[in-house]
Amino acid sequence: MTPKGERWFRTGHPWVFRDDLARLDQVENGDITALYDPRDHFLAWAFYSRPSRIAFRIISRLPEEIGERYWMAALEKAIQKREGLLQPDQACRLVFAEADSFPGLIADWYAGHLVLQTLIPGTEKLLGRLEGFFQKILNPFSILLRNDLEARGLENLPKEVRTIAGQIPERVLVREGEVHYGVDLRRGHKTGAYLDQRDNRVHLGSLFKPGGRVLDGFCFSGGFSLHLARGAAEVMAVDDSAPALDMARQNAEANSLPNITFHKENLFNFLKKMAEAGERFDLIILDPPPFARKKSEIAGALRGYLELNRRALLALEPGGRLSTYSCSHNITEPLFQDILSQAAQKAGVKTFLLEKRLQARDHPILLNFPESHYLKGVTLQRE
Repeated sequence: MTPKGERWFRTGHPWVFRDDLARLDQVENGDITALYDPRDHFLAWAFYSRPSRIAFRIISRLPEEIGERYWMAALEKAIQKREGLLQPDQACRLVFAEADSFPGLIADWYAGHLVLQTLIPGTEKLLGRLEGFFQKILNPFSILLRNDLEARGLENLPKEVRTIAGQIPERVLVREGEVHYGVDLRRGHKTGAYLDQRDNRVHLGSLFKPGGRVLDGFCFSGGFSLHLARGAAEVMAVDDSAPALDMARQNAEANSLPNITFHKENLFNFLKKMAEAGERFDLIILDPPPFARKKSEIAGALRGYLELNRRALLALEPGGRLSTYSCSHNITEPLFQDILSQAAQKAGVKTFLLEKRLQARDHPILLNFPESHYLKGVTLQRE
């Protein structure tokens, strides 16, 4: 490792970039390799990736060799962090890649069913052993591999969805607070559902005053809608995906919530139409997909967030609240808050910051790894 690479390593970040390597001995793609400083002192064990600009992803900075004992201990430690969340009828993230010292692995629990994603060659090589680890610790009903992410293309890994163990049901029923919802593990977004918003959905549902009118933008399968409809007079759930809305309707029916109406429409257009028609809401939720997956997309994303939130503020009742989120890592929290300030200015309204929110606690944020902090939430109140 070069002196520059060593300085970066000392920050605690778990990635080593190819440009920071002084020498690369013969190593196979996906192998676990020891890293050394310019004086040949041991630094860490890491997964090697030949195709990626990120040459090494650090597993451990301890000299103990990485084997079955390490992986079992790492999984057990990750599960211990989720104490109280790993319930037979609930859903949570069990392993969050580098933030759980397990680079390139995502593992999600859905009411006894396990969904895995391996994102790099190193965890891909471990796949056969992972089944045994999880079977031994959790004994799940089934294990599904959801390796259909675009990110795998950066590692020259093929896309695939396949059953590793057990039988995958068409729909898994998950309890979340006072509601329950169905998850399509094979075709749902991410590993089936947006688990990172779980705490925010429950929290917002517990705060909302009874009898108000709610707009749930980018509603997907209706997570926020279900929690809010228990107290609201009316919830309008908007998404441009017909399959997502079909699932949301099923979830509303399963929870006996007839006060949710569903609208297949582009949310930008829908908000403009609502404002022009004089339709107003007591609460608007904006939970869009990532607008900036790459740094080159930041400028366009900022314009999108600005316009989206401006339109939402115009559709709020005086005293109404906007709960708005960004899941783009490249949009930092200060940058997101600045965009919201600009949106209020352009809407010509005065707003107050009520609270900030993060991703659910089973998606731990490693401070030495800013990439692990991606979900930002802000609740504003219009004067």
